[in-house]
Amino acid sequence: MPSKPIINEISVVRRAWTPEETISHIQALPIWTGEVKVEQKFGGLQNRTFFITENDGRCSVARVGFDQYRTRQTSVVECVRAAYRLGLGPALLYAEPNLSITAFQEGAGMSLEQMGEPEIIRTIIDRMKVLHNGGYAVHETISYWWPFDTIRRYLNVCETGKPSTGNVPSAWADRIPRYRKIVDELEAAIGPFIPKFTHNDMVFANMIFSPDGDLMFIDWDGGAFGHPLWDVAEMLMWAEADEDLARMALKLYFPDMSLKEEKQRLKEIYAFQAAAGLRLVTETMENELDPYFFLTPAEMAESMKLTLPGEKPELAGLIDLIDPRFEELWEQYRGRYSS
Repeated sequence: MPSKPIINEISVVRRAWTPEETISHIQALPIWTGEVKVEQKFGGLQNRTFFITENDGRCSVARVGFDQYRTRQTSVVECVRAAYRLGLGPALLYAEPNLSITAFQEGAGMSLEQMGEPEIIRTIIDRMKVLHNGGYAVHETISYWWPFDTIRRYLNVCETGKPSTGNVPSAWADRIPRYRKIVDELEAAIGPFIPKFTHNDMVFANMIFSPDGDLMFIDWDGGAFGHPLWDVAEMLMWAEADEDLARMALKLYFPDMSLKEEKQRLKEIYAFQAAAGLRLVTETMENELDPYFFLTPAEMAESMKLTLPGEKPELAGLIDLIDPRFEELWEQYRGRYSS
């Protein structure tokens, strides 16, 4: 295994490849010292993941994905490298367009229940601050993440449909006018800020405690320069935090803020939580327009079964799960701040 990552600019992997073709390509890469065992790992809904085991027992992870929606592969690769420089994620070993391989991150995964524990929130915020103050570790161009713009783009596509599936509008197109008004109101709640290096997918599944006890972040599909409170709010959304927990998180992040600053930032936290719910809903609506952009129906069903047991084995099942949570978050914001 090379001591520095090998970056290959030649695009080889194709969207039309089967998992078996991808496995053959991974096995033939020049970074291995012998034969390797490659197994597909299900769970991702927009990319393929493979676990790789070398003869000496060393493990690594291959991720195959394509530019779509908010994800740009060159940005993902640089965010992985920057996170490693900051001690927040595993090392990149190899990358080519649409394929990257990182060291396997040993450790115990975060659980959904843990995310609501005050000490865990303290730990997450401590690591977030390392990330948000680590823009110097980004050496190449990465994306910029503004969730309200992304939601609007999703809504535009849901209105028109996609050429790949006959430009048929979304089955949920009647929701679009209401969603446009909501996103405008939520965006207006956000004050001026300095963009920071952010993860932008602070779900429990993307956090792992290393054997040394350090919290590590994986899955950098959403990595970008963006608003640091988005990361805080998304974490609180998954934790189903009440106001006391939200205020505690803010004070951990901004220990010296004034009462006026706290009032504004709490409003932003509630706005971002509602926006995070709406982003998930609208992203799924857009994905459903071309649900098998990359993954096969069988792969999608397998991943849905593992990720969301009991839900429909297709992307539409996500709408049923996510929509009630978004409406709850919107009502929470509206009850506090809407005129």
